[in-house]
Amino acid sequence: MSDKKYIIKGLAPWMMDELIAFSKIANFDIIFLRNQDSFYQDEIEKLRLRGIKILVKPFALGNIVRKIKVIVKFIVTHINKFYPDYNFVLGIKSIIWFLRLDLSHFTKESKIHAQFATQAALVSYLVKEYFKGEPKYSFTFHAYDIYFNNRWFKPLVKNSEYAFSISDYNIEYVKNKFIDSEKIVLSRLGVFKEALNTTNKIVQKNKTPFTLGLLSWFVQKKGISYLLQAMLEIKKRGYENIKLNLAGDGPLKGELEEYVKENNLHNTVKFIGKLKGKEKVDFYKEIDVFVLPSITLSKDKDGIPVVLMEAIAYSLPLISTKVSGIPEICINQYNGLLIEEKNISDLVNSIIYLYDNNHKIELFSSNSLILSNTYDIVKNSKEKMKLLTWD
Repeated sequence: MSDKKYIIKGLAPWMMDELIAFSKIANFDIIFLRNQDSFYQDEIEKLRLRGIKILVKPFALGNIVRKIKVIVKFIVTHINKFYPDYNFVLGIKSIIWFLRLDLSHFTKESKIHAQFATQAALVSYLVKEYFKGEPKYSFTFHAYDIYFNNRWFKPLVKNSEYAFSISDYNIEYVKNKFIDSEKIVLSRLGVFKEALNTTNKIVQKNKTPFTLGLLSWFVQKKGISYLLQAMLEIKKRGYENIKLNLAGDGPLKGELEEYVKENNLHNTVKFIGKLKGKEKVDFYKEIDVFVLPSITLSKDKDGIPVVLMEAIAYSLPLISTKVSGIPEICINQYNGLLIEEKNISDLVNSIIYLYDNNHKIELFSSNSLILSNTYDIVKNSKEKMKLLTWD
């Protein structure tokens, strides 16, 4: 049994990349608080074959009296977080998970890392309290976990070894909203650059068609509806050679498909589904510009989407919005065009500008590849693991 524990509630593709990068450097145990989507089963099995111990819902009701004492102290200490709102839900769910968790997988020497400043981090905090403050825990925060009034964030930071941020923007945000602490440090995500076949990308002049691409989960904060409205306007202006490939899935897929059908965009917009492996490689190589018109919701917005990291690793120019940490990866007039969110006119003009100016495509493409060195998951993971003393 390893003393290094990585606690996860729900997987995401970028999280799987970090797990794979970590597994190349050290041995550790992964604790899934719930069953994971079958989409990740192949990658989970690869981790298992690397010698990583996978624990799915490792529950046991042993030491119940001691656990209850920890929970009572936890509630009394943080009573102001238990009036009815989302903080209450987070607290109660975390208590239930802790109550059921098989703590034989932990010791006073455990070094715990959790994803998101929500249930996984709170369970880590409770495990630390159970062992009277001996185990060390850290966590990584991203987007939705800080863009609501997360009253758990401050105590999570205070009791942690480190709170890792994926962007400079998020660091400034939490320092102004929650807590200013030296424990809050930058740790960027990234992609496996050495595994990507990104060499010899050719920028074709007067290419037909000129293909835009977007790969994401189809949810409101990605701003996909604005992109479809922009594509309709571009078609009305007579730019028949500008096409859009939409990759991914999600709750808005039906609504987006209906918009395409109602506005006769079926020859302009193509839905190509969820991608993995070679399918994703082919997607990036077939497009000329990656577009992500993210928007800000009342309690959620993007951090730095990993799809932008993937896109620049394939030397693609970007068009994106001034949301959260996105300006750190889409630098206006360096490797792309940065526009105001929800501005269809800006989106249309940016797309047409790149269509008409191939020299900008070439410049932005070259600069994207340079900037992608900042988002190397192996290099960034090594630095993170050194701070965690997992190396």
